Amino acid sequence: MIQHRYVLDDRLSMSEMIDKIKNSPEYVNGKKGLLQLIEPSNDSDLIQKDLDTLCENLPGLSVFGMTNHGALSRENHSVEVVVCCVIFFDKAYFSIDVFDCSAGLSTYDAGEKYVKLLKDKKDLKGILMMSSAFDLCPETFIDRVAGYDKDIVMFGALAGTHKMGDDRSKIYVGQKIYNRGILAVAFCGEDLNLDYYYNLGFKSLGKELVVTKSDDKGIVYEINNKPAFSVYQEHLGIGMNEYFFENTSSFPFFLKDNGIPLARVALEYRDDGALCFATQIPQGSSVSLSYSTTDMLLSESGQNAVKLSEFYPQAILVYACMSRRMLMGDAMADLEFDFYEHVLSSSTWASGYGEILHADGMRGFLNASCVVVGMREGPVPEEKDRPVYHFDSKYMCSDVKNSEDGFLPLSTRLVNFLESTTLDLREANEQLFKVASLDELTQIYNRRALNYFMNKFLENRSRYQNIAVMMVDVDHFKRVNDTYGHDAGDMVLRDGVGQVKYLFNQADVIGRWGGEEFVGIKPNLSFEEAKEFCEAMREGVAQMEFGEVGHITISIGLTMVKDKDSVDSVFKRIDEALYEAKETGRNKVVVR
Repeated sequence: MIQHRYVLDDRLSMSEMIDKIKNSPEYVNGKKGLLQLIEPSNDSDLIQKDLDTLCENLPGLSVFGMTNHGALSRENHSVEVVVCCVIFFDKAYFSIDVFDCSAGLSTYDAGEKYVKLLKDKKDLKGILMMSSAFDLCPETFIDRVAGYDKDIVMFGALAGTHKMGDDRSKIYVGQKIYNRGILAVAFCGEDLNLDYYYNLGFKSLGKELVVTKSDDKGIVYEINNKPAFSVYQEHLGIGMNEYFFENTSSFPFFLKDNGIPLARVALEYRDDGALCFATQIPQGSSVSLSYSTTDMLLSESGQNAVKLSEFYPQAILVYACMSRRMLMGDAMADLEFDFYEHVLSSSTWASGYGEILHADGMRGFLNASCVVVGMREGPVPEEKDRPVYHFDSKYMCSDVKNSEDGFLPLSTRLVNFLESTTLDLREANEQLFKVASLDELTQIYNRRALNYFMNKFLENRSRYQNIAVMMVDVDHFKRVNDTYGHDAGDMVLRDGVGQVKYLFNQADVIGRWGGEEFVGIKPNLSFEEAKEFCEAMREGVAQMEFGEVGHITISIGLTMVKDKDSVDSVFKRIDEALYEAKETGRNKVVVR
């Protein structure tokens, strides 16, 4: 594998780049090649011209790409030139699929179609994703693919637009442009290796708040039962004006998903005080404002660049949020890219409405981050063949200090004080929450919390297409306790939940009903999808192995919420369905 990067500025034209590629030994020898085209403009005519030129003159390459984000403030600049990256492969191979969502195809249905295509791909190691139209919310596509194989690494970005508030983002494959679509590049190969890093560098600051009204289109209407905009108004003194994004992007919302810190940047506001995001923030989510500093952003990224160097990548793809450039300024934001150029000089980059990384429990959609993916064919090179790196930046050391002489600026001292005070309050609140809402053994919601969330789903049922509710029981669990002891029984419940909970996404709820019974609530699943989900969960559990206990099975009762349902009627119906499943042989799904 080898990567080449071309920046089409006044020193290199499109035709000169094409000649360089044509004359490269990889192209001459007919190696499989992939060309990522990042366009600074949203002008369809200009993009089409570039696509036609590339495809007609370089028929041996597969072309794809997206539009880059424009500058987000008056003080910062975006890349105003075309950036191309060509990766040639030795033995690994790739395939590009695209899904046009302009005619009503949902992201979930697009994911369904893609899963069927993935079944024919051997030695799949990773998927590069891009999407256009920021309100498309590709996270459901990611969730569906992850449901097929949770170990698939997915990465990439949401295409950007030249002017904030005027979404004209685009993706393209071959010679076709998509204003509302998703592309996916599957990388396959027995000797193909991927390494990936998620750089955030933001920390929570201030009290935790609760999203009390939101939808699945990325709109947050209320936080703590007040217009969402009031959070910025009350905490930062920000008003509704044309500088909204400039004023707020350095203070994104902070939340955790599967214990992983995430940031969510508000893209726009509405006159009613609602905030618009590029992905859903489910009702009931705990959020807070967050902050960062240049040192915090660069130290995390620099240290991850050092770790990536030990992978000895042959290609590096970087997808970074433009809000980082706003916070750091152009020079320091360029330094972040320089870290990865130190590792591989041909590293390439792009910026959009958001970043994508699904790996190690991370669901997919990101904001305010820098996602870096390295690729390599074959094993780590022998020591004599390894490149020698010279890391001379203080940010690439493990002990970054705020000041060489120990002096801390007043702003840093104030933030440290606020942070420590916030931490004390949060630890106290988290302890109260755990006692009141979490099951001690499995660390998922308890029965009290399940009743609360079920009531909230019913209160807001009009916001959901459907709501699926399921009750799960471990078959012959008493036999496990009697034969192997209660410690083994606890292990089965704890470890089983630890694996199954990743099937539930951020909009879902999973909790322990009592004993060996569990309840899951999944909104926006059709009846058929809910049945498929339950069957997949049942089959997945049957394949798990629990030490000396061996394999276990589960029975599931499933129901769909009806118009006149109450909390009691829903739970009564799934309890009856579960009872029937257990009475008629166990290890099955029964619907009521």
